[in-house]
Amino acid sequence: MRTADENTSGERIEHQLEFPPLRNAFDYLESATRHLTGPEVTPRDVKYAVLHLHAGTEVLLKATLAKENWRLVFDDPGRATRDRYESSNFRSCTVDDALSRLRDILKVAITDDDMKAVRALTRDRNALQHFGLTHNAAAVEARAAAVVDFLLTTVLSDDAFAVDNSDEELSPLFRIRRGLNEINMFVKQRMNRVAPQLAAAKGNVLYCCSCGNRAAIDEPDQQRARCLYCDYLMDGGDYLLEVKYRAFLKSSDAE
Repeated sequence: MRTADENTSGERIEHQLEFPPLRNAFDYLESATRHLTGPEVTPRDVKYAVLHLHAGTEVLLKATLAKENWRLVFDDPGRATRDRYESSNFRSCTVDDALSRLRDILKVAITDDDMKAVRALTRDRNALQHFGLTHNAAAVEARAAAVVDFLLTTVLSDDAFAVDNSDEELSPLFRIRRGLNEINMFVKQRMNRVAPQLAAAKGNVLYCCSCGNRAAIDEPDQQRARCLYCDYLMDGGDYLLEVKYRAFLKSSDAE
């Protein structure tokens, strides 16, 4: 794709727009962290953080698959052809499929928590894109941190893409890591503020299904739990699933 501009002499200058997958992924991830680390995070910042983080995650996961075998990027690898791949004329796999293929076929060490974090991001992105989304910025920051950390430590950990870090200050990975550190600092500060209340609740604390922090005070008589970190109220199915999961962990520890 080409775009045109004019120089000071009025001459037409054409620019070649080239955004290979890895550069695209880094652009999206850097934008997501930047939207979540400003002096004041606005609803618009949260919106673009979710959209860009999901886009960056999708591009990076599929680039990892394609590096190993381009057929794995197709929705149906059995019908993949090189012509369709090179012309981008095909339906690609979902983000969830990409995660499963990376873990089950390529044996990438993706944990259940990693899968959970990316799936939550996909749900937020779909809701935002198609129906609109009302969400607590603190919850989005915490979940975004989990996804970015997963991408940096698991997908990019082995230098598989040979990213140039010769000039650290200009490196996209450096800027993304710096953004992640800032987000983690905000999360830690918020958790420190509610730490006394969580300590007073002792063992009566659940993991919040919204932000992912262990910060939801259980109210078993009401069959609900309120997260002190992001103020999310877990009730109904969310609450029951978390209670069952906690019971499962206790039984596993007992064995």
